[in-house]
Amino acid sequence: MNLSAIAKVGRLLRCKVYLGQPGSTKSEENCFGGDLKIMNSSKRLRVAVLTQDDVFVIPRNIALLASSDEVDLVSVVKIESKGAVSNKGALFLRGFGLQQVAKLTLLLVCKRVLDIVNRLLFFRLPYNTSLRGVAARFEAAYRVTCDPNSNAFIGSLERDNLDLIVSFSAPIVFGPALLSLPTHGCINLHCSLLPKYAGLLPSFWALYEGESIFGATVHMMDAKIDNGAILGQVTIEFENTRPSMYDVIKITKEKGGQLMTQIVNRIAAGDVEMTPNNVSDTDYRSWPQVSHLREFKASGGKLI
Repeated sequence: MNLSAIAKVGRLLRCKVYLGQPGSTKSEENCFGGDLKIMNSSKRLRVAVLTQDDVFVIPRNIALLASSDEVDLVSVVKIESKGAVSNKGALFLRGFGLQQVAKLTLLLVCKRVLDIVNRLLFFRLPYNTSLRGVAARFEAAYRVTCDPNSNAFIGSLERDNLDLIVSFSAPIVFGPALLSLPTHGCINLHCSLLPKYAGLLPSFWALYEGESIFGATVHMMDAKIDNGAILGQVTIEFENTRPSMYDVIKITKEKGGQLMTQIVNRIAAGDVEMTPNNVSDTDYRSWPQVSHLREFKASGGKLI
């Protein structure tokens, strides 16, 4: 790792990077008051995962992360929020119609049934189909909160002595107290090639705009949405086919989950490189309107 280059990037990003070297008395490189602390250490990182409800990919991403030799998964937290994708069924029904939503619902029901069976068997089946199930598999605490920025919730995390918080598309903006709680700060998986399509439902907006190249980004989290320094990206292309929205969400989350584990391993090794994330107001997207979904469908686009 080029220390002078990282220090330069850190100054530009207003970060504070700790570059601890074993046996060295000079362990701190001061930049401009940020949150990332990178240290060489042989101990496993104590990690909490904050995310939204999902049965398709996120539980498998958590299992992959927890299987790393560098990670001690302490807790899995489901954030219940109006902004979660699982609460947008009415929007998708109005935009894509009954047939498309019914196909997705059938797939969802199959996953839920499998999770119920797994729960009855005390999560002994080798399937990661729910947040609660993957937490049980790795003996991590399972929590549910509507407000991860509340004093009560932050107090519970303080007792966990966390090194890192990993967000898999958490549906709420983290406040200063939560961002500064872990030793290494908070990092997030966003399913687009930032700074493009920052904000909500990036997979849809990339398809809506006719993109042929998709991707995922792992980045530092700060007080703004999808605004922190980029730690890594992966690019994805679909050859000779126009993918559905489900296809893009699934593959970007899968590849993004692999990238997340790689980045966390690099943090544990003290080998992290940061790239400025130059997000502008025009890069941000909100939830699509029904008219956007119907226009996408009329052009041949599919939910699933």
